[in-house]
Amino acid sequence: MAERVVPVEGMHCAACASKVESAARGVAGVRSASVSFAARKMRVDFDAETTDIVEIAARVKRAGFALSLDRDPAVRAARELAEERALRMRVMVGGALSLPLVAIAMSHGAIPAVAGETGAWMQGALALPVFAWCGWPIHRAAFMRARAFGADMNTLVSLGTGVAFASSVWALVAGGAAMHGEHRMEAMPAVWFEASAIIVVFVLLGRMLEARATRRAGDALRALSALAVARVRVIDPGVDGGEREVSAEEIEPGMRVRVRPGERVPVDGRVVAGESEVDESMLTGEPMPCVKRAGDAVVAGTMNTLGALEVDATRAAGDTVLARIVEMVDEAQTTKARIARVADRVAAVFVPVVIAIAIAAAGAWLMLAPADIRVAKAIEALVSVLVVACPCALGLATPVAVMVASGRAAQMGVLFRSAGAFEKLAALREIVFDKTGTLTEGAPRVVQVIAVAGVDEARVLAVAAACERASEHPIARGIVDEADRRGIARLPGETRDFRAVAGQGAQATVGDARVLVGRASWLASLLAAQGVEISIEIPAGTTVCVAEGAQLLGAITLADQVRGSSRGAIEALRALGVRAFIASGDDATAVAAVALAVGVDASDARGAMTPESKAAFVRDRRAHADASGRSGVAFVGDGINDAVALASSDAGIAMGGGSDVARASADVTLVSADLARVPDAIALSRRTLAVIKQNLAWAFGYNLVLIPLAAGAFWPLTGWMLPPVAASAAMALSSVSVVMNSLRLRRA
Repeated sequence: MAERVVPVEGMHCAACASKVESAARGVAGVRSASVSFAARKMRVDFDAETTDIVEIAARVKRAGFALSLDRDPAVRAARELAEERALRMRVMVGGALSLPLVAIAMSHGAIPAVAGETGAWMQGALALPVFAWCGWPIHRAAFMRARAFGADMNTLVSLGTGVAFASSVWALVAGGAAMHGEHRMEAMPAVWFEASAIIVVFVLLGRMLEARATRRAGDALRALSALAVARVRVIDPGVDGGEREVSAEEIEPGMRVRVRPGERVPVDGRVVAGESEVDESMLTGEPMPCVKRAGDAVVAGTMNTLGALEVDATRAAGDTVLARIVEMVDEAQTTKARIARVADRVAAVFVPVVIAIAIAAAGAWLMLAPADIRVAKAIEALVSVLVVACPCALGLATPVAVMVASGRAAQMGVLFRSAGAFEKLAALREIVFDKTGTLTEGAPRVVQVIAVAGVDEARVLAVAAACERASEHPIARGIVDEADRRGIARLPGETRDFRAVAGQGAQATVGDARVLVGRASWLASLLAAQGVEISIEIPAGTTVCVAEGAQLLGAITLADQVRGSSRGAIEALRALGVRAFIASGDDATAVAAVALAVGVDASDARGAMTPESKAAFVRDRRAHADASGRSGVAFVGDGINDAVALASSDAGIAMGGGSDVARASADVTLVSADLARVPDAIALSRRTLAVIKQNLAWAFGYNLVLIPLAAGAFWPLTGWMLPPVAASAAMALSSVSVVMNSLRLRRA
């Protein structure tokens, strides 16, 4: 069996996704096909001996969609960006033409220059390019669905705008001809040009936002792939210089490679020579580099910071931890969304039902009405039903609410990637937090300075900072930042001969004195020959000692501080009925301490977790939530190591200051590091979803009531029938009601 994950083009609703799945499953040899509308991807399992991806693509194309078989993420990104730009151009042109169109339509003859027949012709001239050119992708997609005997939101929009536009042209031409000459029309004919244009613009605007989110969905994979090393230095005594450069694809287990300082480790393997510190934050999320010596394992994509290493590869390039992470993120992104869009789901039924009602109404009038009115009433019923059922409110119900809510969220410092993100956050009942960089600040800060007798704290910090300014180590940065924060003056004299010792500390000459900053055991071994002992009590945690010449000055303790907003955020989530967990790569003791500080139960905190185990924990919580009837599990993180868990959750929330990979994998990004925005975003999402449901209820309810009235069902008893003009007014009223209801979110 073979498996491929391929992008799908041409999908605009959940109904489209099911049609793509059905088309793919119809190919002999396809075992399963799963389409994610949110990620615009299909994962298909098939028998490579029976069929191939080209044949599957051909079947999907006959259904009106297209599979993108290009494996290069850069090519896909360029194509998606071009499509987004073209869509944005249509929105801009449509918006520019619709503004004067609406002004003329809403004037109702109050402006003499655009009153009567003249104004109607101007409306038609303005609406034509919007309907025809701006709406071309919609009409083309509707035609493709019809050719495949299907219907979706494109069908609704194309049919509705087409009827509105054609009816307007008919009213303008036929009405104008009938009233020409001495009975020249003074009032504006009953036209619906503005409806045909506005619907197109709003639908395209929603699709532009979807296209932007779709393009960004691939950013996670591209950012992860960027961590892989393309060219590798393989140690080969048989060539000049003792090494040769090869492509990463040529690496096989057993090959020995050289990794210089400042380079990323190109392979998964074990160190056989050299000593250095390696930044593994992409895996653990922890800022502290790990000392690597002979026998220690290293992982592809991590950063070598200090010394040169020789590494024996244990896996091929395609089997590294980094490659597996890329694969897992890709799979997580193709998982089907659990919350379907109601309007899209019923579109395939709604459209044929409306058409059938319109035809049935016209037929009934032709057969049963008096001869003198039957033709006129039949045409009136046909047009009225199609106009009143035009999906204005249905098309606006979600995008307007999302646009208003997105603006409100931006004011709060929260960025939503798509309308689906609001649905996901609204359903949350559990949320898993990363620790470092999320609940904590992610960088060591000085929490205590201990000075020996006769030395003040400022002197200890000044000497340590003078040595550490030449280092990029997180501890060094924490010491220098603290000295600067306290306004401690720099020591006179030049700092020279700086040398970092992996896993121990650093030393340099400041002025005329040698300065040592590092572990107590390391300083003790260096100062023992001069009869100097470490005479102070060393606090638990990350502590370095400071010595100048043969004198011990003191010690500095650093710790990763809990964010000030963390505890309040946990309490606010609890008030919303959301349970909080912690999943971290740090050791269990540190995680337990943070859990206590922020108010998370100790039983809900997990430590020493890998990226894979974090994702597995999230999936387990999702399975447990589904079994208990509680839906929605989110993950909040900031690092590369959080990408898989973010993509595996129902809703991923990334810290704005985190890695590009984390932000690309998330549904929501916090602009600032204020965790209080997490419960705010959930509360806003719940209000937004409530408004969307109200909008949809109104849109469908109004159709249920007015379609029979437009068809003339009540005419025999009451003489009431909804004429096309009134149907257009009702349609506009439904849209206005949806917009006004959505605007309430500005005060949310």
